Amino acid sequence: MAINYISKIISNKKLSKNVFLLSLDFPQEPLPGQFVMIKPLDDRFDPFLSRPISIFNWENNVLELLIKIVGKGTDILSKMETGKKIRINGPLGNSFPKLNSNITLIGGGIGIAPLFFTAKKFDNIDKIILGFRNKEEIILKKEFEKFAKVIISTDDGSNGLKGNPTTVFLNNYENSNNIFSCGPMVMMESLHKIAKEKNINDFCSLESVMGCGFGACLGCRIDTKQGSVLVCKEGPVFQGKDVF
Repeated sequence: MAINYISKIISNKKLSKNVFLLSLDFPQEPLPGQFVMIKPLDDRFDPFLSRPISIFNWENNVLELLIKIVGKGTDILSKMETGKKIRINGPLGNSFPKLNSNITLIGGGIGIAPLFFTAKKFDNIDKIILGFRNKEEIILKKEFEKFAKVIISTDDGSNGLKGNPTTVFLNNYENSNNIFSCGPMVMMESLHKIAKEKNINDFCSLESVMGCGFGACLGCRIDTKQGSVLVCKEGPVFQGKDVF
C-alpha cells in the first residue's frame, strides 16, 4: 500500500563519483522491485516534479535509495544533509515474482539498485552478475556477496571479467532457471535473446521518465508486445517476452 510521507534524511553517503546512498525514515515495507517518488520538501519549483527511484533496501523503518547524479534533480538530492525533509510517495509499482527455482540477478550500472533488496528477500539466488564501465565505478560488491556468488564485469577489463553482463551470463548460465535484470535496455534485450535460446524465464525492471508514479500523467507510456502500457502501473517489472 502506497503512502504519502514526509521523511527526514538519516544519512547521505557518497559511494563513487556520481553515485550516493540516501537513507531515510519510512514506515511502509516495500516489495522487491518497487520504487518511490521523492522530492525535497522546500520552496523550490525547479525541478518541479518528483523523481522515481528504485528501492535499494528497507529494514526497521529505514529506506535506502541508490541514486546516480544524472541531472538537476538528482544533483540537488546528492547535496542534501542529514535532517532535511523529503516527500516520499510509495512504495509504487509491481515487484519481482516469488519463484521456486534458481534465480540469477543481473544489473548494469545503476541498474543494480533494485536487485539488492531482491537478493535479501529471496533465498534461491544462484548468482549475481554486476556490470560497470570501469573499476572506479564498482560499488557494493561486498554487500551483495552476503547473498550469493558475485561476478563483476567491467567494459574495459580494469577489474573482474572484461565485457558486459550479457557476455558474462552467456558464459555462466548454468543452474539459471530465471533471470531478474535491470540496466540499459540494450543489455536486457540481449539477455532476453539468450534466455529464449536457453529456455530460461526472464524478468526485467524498466526505467522510464515519470511525473506522478501512479498513472495520472501518462508520461511513462511505452509500447510492448501486449500493447501500450504505463511503466508505473503495469511495471516496472515485466516479463522479457512481453517487452522484447
